[in-house]
Amino acid sequence: MKKSVKVGLAAAIALPLFAAAAIRLFVDANTFRPMIESQITAALSRKVTLGTLSLSVMTGSLVANDLAIAEDPKFGQTPFFTAKRLRIGVQMKPLIFNRRLIVRSFEVDAPQIHLIHAEDGTWNFSTLSHGASSHNTTQLATLPDLSVGLITIKDGNAKIETLSSRTNARSYDHLNVTLEHFSLDEAFPFTVGASLPGDGKVRVSGTVGPINPQDAASTTFDARLTIQHLDPVVAGYVNSRAGISMIAGLDAHIVSDGMNVASDGKVRAEHLILLKGGKVAPHPVDVNYQIGYSLKGNSGQVSDLALQTGAVAIHVKGTFQFAANVPVFDLKLLAQSVPIDGLQALMPSVGAKLPNGAVLKGGTLSANFLIKGSAEDNVIAGSYEIKNTELVGYNLGSKIVGIAAMGGIKTGDTTVIEISRADMRISKTGSETTNIYSVLPALGESTGSGTVSPSGALDFHLISKVTSAKGLNKVGVNILTKLNSTSAAAKPSDAAGIPISITGTAENPVITADVNGLVKGNAATLRSKGTDILNKTGLSNLFRKKK
Repeated sequence: MKKSVKVGLAAAIALPLFAAAAIRLFVDANTFRPMIESQITAALSRKVTLGTLSLSVMTGSLVANDLAIAEDPKFGQTPFFTAKRLRIGVQMKPLIFNRRLIVRSFEVDAPQIHLIHAEDGTWNFSTLSHGASSHNTTQLATLPDLSVGLITIKDGNAKIETLSSRTNARSYDHLNVTLEHFSLDEAFPFTVGASLPGDGKVRVSGTVGPINPQDAASTTFDARLTIQHLDPVVAGYVNSRAGISMIAGLDAHIVSDGMNVASDGKVRAEHLILLKGGKVAPHPVDVNYQIGYSLKGNSGQVSDLALQTGAVAIHVKGTFQFAANVPVFDLKLLAQSVPIDGLQALMPSVGAKLPNGAVLKGGTLSANFLIKGSAEDNVIAGSYEIKNTELVGYNLGSKIVGIAAMGGIKTGDTTVIEISRADMRISKTGSETTNIYSVLPALGESTGSGTVSPSGALDFHLISKVTSAKGLNKVGVNILTKLNSTSAAAKPSDAAGIPISITGTAENPVITADVNGLVKGNAATLRSKGTDILNKTGLSNLFRKKK
């Protein structure tokens, strides 16, 4: 019995192996190569070549050592798609007995995919499945029947670049694709996953199809997109010179009808910097968006883009147009009475800097700005208004050279701001602020203008009035204002205030009252009236010689 068992086991093992070897002897897999190449070539409208085919009876597949799909000649001669190995799952019974090829699946190992985007918005894969008459607008292309139960791509690499400039190509590794119930003329489900440059990961899933025979890039789809740990600078989406940086996550819904793409979703940005020279936001910022994009017009519309931190939201709307594959924006930013306390997380990211580590507390911000240009080269122009806030950690009145010494004992570390508004224009050459109007109880009303250089150097010139000044600093300001009004060189407009200049940087400003300018050219008049002014203010002892 033992011997018979051993013989039975040997036969059970040997017979399948013998059958597999016999089938390979009678079935020459390479005889199917021209037919497979021809069918895929017709379906894709691209020349497809396969290497030597072998038959794997155990897995029920034909295995090609090499696969190449040709490029659209408009985009070059380098193959669009290459792979070292292609497994074609087939039904074995029809293949063995009828020599008929019925394909069940395609499995591609470690392919290299080359995606190219032209300046007019077309892609090199747009002409995939393009019929022979596709270039004749009076005829419609027809697609050969190609239905496959499962197509998988494992551990591939996709390189994306622009036709005009191939120096900034983006590469996506560990690309895995699954297409179920693939058909050229019906919708089918799909999933795509890949690694992004850096530590990012992307996943897209949904349905796509039927394939548009005139332009594969215009095929309809409905998909959910998720991205984790995206660094847009490392990934090549944003030029490092733009000054924008973040680590972002995205959850989005994207739908295309073949002509227009609509998307809504949420971006969660950490370590956010929105403008060159800005600092990292201390807390995550959420960006909810709704955008639309025209495939034919290569342009889009931002229906709403809301920057949110806590309960605070700043809204952006407008349009964008791609020029040489670079988006050019025409947007409007609007903030209406937004609580300043909730803006603290956003302020560093847009380059808003405060002196000596001070913070704004309380009050509201309203802003209305137009943003035009690309991410790297743009102009931001508009106006802002701040109401009823406090600059905690910095006493502005006590820092003004020429006034502080006359203001008595310096107390407190807070500057109260009743209102501050201005017009601003920001570009890569710096910023210009005009029509400044501020009311600070310690100094009264101030008006003027100024600039900030690209390096952050301040150059502001203000006129400060004291009709409403309160507190200890009113004494010093009032003296200088009266001196100014006595100067023979003073103009009527100057008589109502004192000149103040602001230099240094936003973090360390140097604020100076122009005392020398007040008295220059009119010493005689000041001598005759100076004593009376000092006596009335009660500070004549400041100017007496010590005995």
